[in-house]
Amino acid sequence: MFSSSSNDTDKLYANVVKQDIVKCDVALKGYLLEIREHCFDEAELNELAAQVRSKITQLKGLLTTLRSIAQEQDGVECREAALQDVCEHDSQLQQTHSAIRTALLRAKLAIAEREKSELFSSPSSNGIDTNSQDSGTVRHRMSREHSLKQSSQVNDDLLTAARMIQETTDKSAKTLDSIVESSQTIGSTKEELNTMGSVISQARKLLSKYGRRENTDKLLIFIGLVFFIACCLVVIRNRL
Repeated sequence: MFSSSSNDTDKLYANVVKQDIVKCDVALKGYLLEIREHCFDEAELNELAAQVRSKITQLKGLLTTLRSIAQEQDGVECREAALQDVCEHDSQLQQTHSAIRTALLRAKLAIAEREKSELFSSPSSNGIDTNSQDSGTVRHRMSREHSLKQSSQVNDDLLTAARMIQETTDKSAKTLDSIVESSQTIGSTKEELNTMGSVISQARKLLSKYGRRENTDKLLIFIGLVFFIACCLVVIRNRL
């Protein structure tokens, strides 16, 4: 009775966690759509990236909780199905995270290009004196330096993102291998339990058979003893 109540509580809690996971996933997809469709400045983009990181951290915590609930399932099939569900959610998170990284990098590139075009564009006028020409030269040189720094930063961000994506892919592969190995272990354990169950069933049948044979032997011994006593009584009676 208590076990059934505990299982119902776990299922209810798992459903609540799944609903929170769906909400976080929808929020991340909304952030992705917003990054792709809107034009941000650098401050707004950094603020949105911070919100994305917070939501991803929350989603990872929910997946960890759901994985713990799945590992505590009683039945082997239920446990495997729950772990497979967690694996699918984790894979979806990795895909969404990778898409958001790509969108953020493209947005940063767009900001860099926009700033570069604004810096390189200078208003034309007919009366330009020497001081304005010198100022334009200095501004042009500064804009080139700024553009080079911005391009270098974007390249560094691209390399960092590529490295993070590779690390995430490696972690996902290791997680998948671990889940496959766990499934194989659970399958082999299930086969061993089935084998032990069949052995125990055969042993029970043999014990039952030996028990019936023992009762038969006792009955035969009793009949033989009665027959022997009867023979002795007949012999004694004839002599008397």
